Amino acid sequence: MITCIIRVDASPKIGYGHLMRCLALGQEFRNSFDVIFVVRHSDSIKKIHKLGFRIFEIPPDLDDEVVMISLASKFPKSVWIIDIKKQFSKGFLPKLKRHSNILLLIENLSYDMKAADGVLFPAAHLDEKILDPWLNKKERYRVLSGWDWIILRDEFLNMGPITRDFPVVVTTGGSDPEGVFFRLWDLLKDQKINAIFLVGESFSFRDNLPIENEYLKIKDYDIKYIARACSVISTFGSSIAECLYLKKPVMSVAHSIENAHGSSVLSKRSPACIDLGYFMDLDRETLIDAINTYQEPSKRIVDWLNESRIDGKGAKKVKQWLMEKTT
Repeated sequence: MITCIIRVDASPKIGYGHLMRCLALGQEFRNSFDVIFVVRHSDSIKKIHKLGFRIFEIPPDLDDEVVMISLASKFPKSVWIIDIKKQFSKGFLPKLKRHSNILLLIENLSYDMKAADGVLFPAAHLDEKILDPWLNKKERYRVLSGWDWIILRDEFLNMGPITRDFPVVVTTGGSDPEGVFFRLWDLLKDQKINAIFLVGESFSFRDNLPIENEYLKIKDYDIKYIARACSVISTFGSSIAECLYLKKPVMSVAHSIENAHGSSVLSKRSPACIDLGYFMDLDRETLIDAINTYQEPSKRIVDWLNESRIDGKGAKKVKQWLMEKTT
């Protein structure tokens, strides 16, 4: 069985979206590949162990590139999947590729990207201008991106009945290091708008949560709340695609300037994604107007959602791509 090495990290600062999609890939691959996760941050370990994967943890004093080349030598002709933001040095990716069978980068922009067999952007908001300094147009055939390549967790794929019981559900990511939760809470308090704020187990500020009132409630993160929402307010990221998959109009609030651009691009490609911009620039009037507008989505939005652009088969497509490359 071919070894598949998945290099990924997660932490409250980095976030957990990279890890969640890599776990989804690992679960899809495990019957066809011998999957090993390579991680640096210990926050990743428990979640990976829980699903029964082997793990190699990079010691804090060792360089990523040195460790990865060493592992590539130990497991020659392996499949490598790299989902970290680190910009690799010149010459590293060609060297790793020489030891490997297939090299797939996920949202990684580095020197010598053309050494990779594929560069996956598992979303529908890729602005190809960001590739210009790294990958010339003749090499763009390596890029895998769009609605078909969106990777969803099993809990979303296996979701039960989808209803519209709750007016607004707010989800700000697993750790929310920027504190988007508090900005949205401040904008909605005293507005007599019913909203449920979801807090994940990795939420960075659990000890400082505000006091609930008649209208604003706090619940532990559970996708059932999203499945029962009329509309969702979400920080821009993988959760946007998850909401769209569950046929929910989603108001996208960017937690960084970089994400604000992605949110703007996606809103132009889907009427069901409503771009509210960077969270620090968001004002109360804009937010409330959006909530009131999308409680009852337009026919255009409903029709788009019912087209099911996100089919939930992204992980299967990546596996199929790998199998074709390795045979």
